[in-house]
Amino acid sequence: MRISNNMGYGAFSYNIANLQEAKYKDTLRQMTGAKIISIADEPGDLMDVKKLTAARNQRANFINVIDFASGEMRSAEDQVNSMVASLQSIRDLSISSANAIYDGSVAAVGTYIKGIITDIIRNSNYDFNGKYLFSGTKTTSAAIQADYPPPLNDMPFELVEGTPTAANPSGLQVMFKGNLDKRTINKDTHSTEVINMTAEDLFGSGGTEAFEAMIGVYNILVYNKDGSPRKTIDSLDREEKQEIADLQQKIAVSIDNLSKSIGDFASRRVRMEDVSQQMQEEIVRLDEVKSLRADADLAKVTADLAKEEVALQYTLQAASQLSRRSLFDFLG
Repeated sequence: MRISNNMGYGAFSYNIANLQEAKYKDTLRQMTGAKIISIADEPGDLMDVKKLTAARNQRANFINVIDFASGEMRSAEDQVNSMVASLQSIRDLSISSANAIYDGSVAAVGTYIKGIITDIIRNSNYDFNGKYLFSGTKTTSAAIQADYPPPLNDMPFELVEGTPTAANPSGLQVMFKGNLDKRTINKDTHSTEVINMTAEDLFGSGGTEAFEAMIGVYNILVYNKDGSPRKTIDSLDREEKQEIADLQQKIAVSIDNLSKSIGDFASRRVRMEDVSQQMQEEIVRLDEVKSLRADADLAKVTADLAKEEVALQYTLQAASQLSRRSLFDFLG
């Protein structure tokens, strides 16, 4: 009878390979904390993990978009609040000059009002991270320059001095060079939200209507009825005071409209931030479920690793004993 040592090597070789593979995987699980090391490991859990990861990443992307938009909207609110304060200052000065409360030169008050108008224009041209806030979808200087060649500037709003007329002795007018389009973002997979205030939201028809009353007050305070500049000693007559009273009422309407617009705008921002907070909570829950599917039980892995080490050592010792056996061992 022929006896060969190779008869027992197959089983030992198979066991050693399996033990080494199991030990290698458990070592990786212990190092990384991940339960799934290869596609063959828990294929059902692997598909769940992929779905959970995709859902988590989707919500994280929405949160980034919403948070950036919220920052832009907060900046817009700050600028609009400054505009409301400036409009109120113009109205107060108008009332003072029309009711003879102001003792100085009415022309000086007019000059001061022009400075406030310039401040409002500056607020209107404010940009956030290089994008104009109130120019619709024309958010860059390049987009505005495409339609308005020099000598006009490359900002959405500009106070220009045109040809003086009897109705407008200063020739001042505000030009709006953006558009009235709304900018939207996807705040989730099912809905969008408007993230900008248009020029019409701020200043009425055409994005410049409110400036007409402000410039009208300036013209009355700085120019006489014949279009000549007022002198320091010049005062307003009854008709001019009535005109200013009418104009300040229009400014009051503009203040109310602007306050309503910013209220609606702020409510949209708060609604978006609520969605962002909800998604952050969803991410926490998704991470918890993903952890149940993907994270290794380190206590179990450590115990399995110890068992595999003992089994591997025993198998290797048994294999070494088998290799030293001879024909006489089998005959005995």
